[in-house]
This record gives sequence, C-alpha cells and structure tokens, in this order.
Amino acid sequence: MKWLKDRLFSLRLKSNLSSRHPKKEVVNQNKVRSIGLLFNESQISNQRELQAYIDKWTKNGKAVETFSFVDIKEFEETTDDAGKFCRKDVNWFQVPQGDKIDAFVNKPYDILITINPAKQRHLHFLNAVSIAKFKIVVEFYDLLIDLEENATVKKIFSDIQETLDKLSI
Repeated sequence: MKWLKDRLFSLRLKSNLSSRHPKKEVVNQNKVRSIGLLFNESQISNQRELQAYIDKWTKNGKAVETFSFVDIKEFEETTDDAGKFCRKDVNWFQVPQGDKIDAFVNKPYDILITINPAKQRHLHFLNAVSIAKFKIVVEFYDLLIDLEENATVKKIFSDIQETLDKLSI
C-alpha cells in the first residue's frame, strides 16, 4: 500500500508543479515585504521565541503570516483555526487539500520559510507548490540550511537571519 501512496503523492506533486511556474528570484532582504512561515506546531519547541522573530520582522515593516499544521483529527467548532490545518485537511497519501490550503499556496510571499526537520510530506508538498518568490527550508530548494532535528527556534532563525544578511546586496 505504501507504493500506492508514494505514487499518488508523486503524481499529484508533478501535476501541481507542472501547472505552476513561479519566477524564482533572489530577494534582497531590504525589499522583502511579506514573509510566510510554514511549520508543524509540535516541532516548535518554544512559541515565544518564534513570536519574538515575528514581532521583530513586523516591527521592521514586514507582513508576516504563519500557516501551521496541528496534529489533531479535526478542529473543534469553537477553535480559531485561521492559519492552521489539521489531519482532516490532509488526504491519505499526504497531500493537503481545501480552501485554506489553496489560499496559502497561492499567496505570493517574498520569502517562504518552511521549518520541516522531520521532513513531513504534507509540509514538503505545500512548500513545493507555493508560488512564493524565495523559499527557505530545512531540507532543500532555494536555500539549504542544515539543522539538527530538535534545533531550537532561536537557532533556526539565527541561522536564517545570518544567511539572509550574507545574501543582502
């Protein structure tokens, strides 16, 4: 059954990638207006550290949006689930689907930062099909930052900021 899941995942990914041809750009840090953050909430060890980086970027005039996976079956009706998705939004071969997913992947972020040290397929898929101009991920794409699987938020964003500073023209 795993081979079928793998095959369906690959077919869906190829289909989505072939229909999207976003122009890749090296984005000067000083011209960045929008930043998207994609992550699994259970992989973020310290939400306060993450929020500190978001606040810093916001203070510097960047529009920052988070989109996170919450490892629960379904959100309760009373839960504010804006900017979040759960297992209900991911099909059995690990492809996220739904209106929230479509809205996220169609946002033209200047930079999309995906924190995915566990290399979860659904996060990989979202990152791959996003129309963001520049993608920063733990595994691959426009910028490779090699981190430990249990790296702290502070370490992750410190490494990202250091790399962006080096790329600034």
